[in-house]
Amino acid sequence: TIYIILCFLILLIILLSFLLLKNPDLLYKTQSLFLRSENHYEIEELNKNELKAFQIENTDWPSNQSLMLVNNEYSLPENFSVDLAEYRDSTVFMNTALLDDYALLTEAVTKQTGDKLYVSSVYRSYEEQEEIYEEDPIYANKPGHSEHQTGLALDVYVESFSGPAFIKSKAGQFIDQHCAEYGFIIRYPENKEDITGIPYEAWHIRYVGLPHSMIIAKNFWTLEEYINFLEPGHIYTVNDYIISRQNPNQDILLPDSISDIHYSYDNTGYIIITARVNN
Repeated sequence: TIYIILCFLILLIILLSFLLLKNPDLLYKTQSLFLRSENHYEIEELNKNELKAFQIENTDWPSNQSLMLVNNEYSLPENFSVDLAEYRDSTVFMNTALLDDYALLTEAVTKQTGDKLYVSSVYRSYEEQEEIYEEDPIYANKPGHSEHQTGLALDVYVESFSGPAFIKSKAGQFIDQHCAEYGFIIRYPENKEDITGIPYEAWHIRYVGLPHSMIIAKNFWTLEEYINFLEPGHIYTVNDYIISRQNPNQDILLPDSISDIHYSYDNTGYIIITARVNN
C-alpha cells in the first residue's frame, strides 16, 4: 500500500512539473503566490485614541491624483484637470505622481531582465479616448471612464512581447511580481473581471503609490476592493504608515504623532490620507 501511494505521489509530482514547465506563465504565478506571502504589509485598524482634528483647507498637505478610482461606475469629474508632465524628454506625458517611481521601475526591469520597457499608451485626452471607443466599443472604455485620461495608467511592452504576450517575457513576469514595490499594480488581474469589468491585462499597470500598491498586491485585491475595504472615518496602520479614508468636508481626525502627510481624492466623494508614523 505504501509503495502504491509513493508511486502515485511521484507520478503526480512529475505530471505537475511537466504542466508547469509547459506553461511558464502558470509556473511564474505559482512562484509569485509564495513570494508575495513574504511581504510584511499587514493592514490593521488603529484604536481611535487621542486624535487631532484638521480642516483640509487649513493644511498645507500636498495632494496628488494617485488613488482616483475610474471605472464604469465612477467617471471623471467634469472639472477634472490632469496633472501632467513629460517623462525624461521622451514626448511621453504621464501624471506627475508617477514620474519618479516609473523611472525606478524601468531601471529595475532593465537591470533584472536585460529588457528595455516601452510604453504604448499612457495619457489620452477625452477626444482621443472617444475616438478609440468609437473604433472598439467592446474593449475600450467610454470617454470619461478611462484611467488613461488620468495619466496614471500605462500600457507597457518589451521588444517582441506586447499585449497578451507580455506576461510570457521576463520583463512581464518581473512586472507582475515586483511592480507593487515601485507603487504600481496590475490594474486588471485574472479572475477579477466581475469586479473590474475588464478581462485580465498583464500589460496594463496603474500607479497608486506606496504602501497602497503593496497592500493591494499582498491581498490580491483590485483597486475597487481596496477602496471598499477602507471604511470612511476609520484609521489603519501598515508598517510605519497611517492610512485613512475620510470626508474632506468634515473634520479630518488623525493621530498627532505623524508626518509626511499627503492625500488623494478617490473619486467616490472621499480623500485617502497617507502619512508616516513618527518613531
